[in-house]
Amino acid sequence: TWAGLRPVTPDGLPIIGRAPTSDNLLLAMGHAMLGISLAPATGKLTAQLLQGTIPDLDLTPFRLSRF
Repeated sequence: TWAGLRPVTPDGLPIIGRAPTSDNLLLAMGHAMLGISLAPATGKLTAQLLQGTIPDLDLTPFRLSRF
């Protein structure tokens, strides 16, 4: 059996950023059908977070705490 599951958040925006309960856990998920398309940008943003630099994009709309 085949299933094309699309992990998506209730508001349709992905979750990108550090987990609120763990400083060493980085979240980058919920991209729905745009996962492959958004992978380069998400990869760059997560690399910037891991390096401790300021991301090129304001990640406030993508925080897990919005739920």
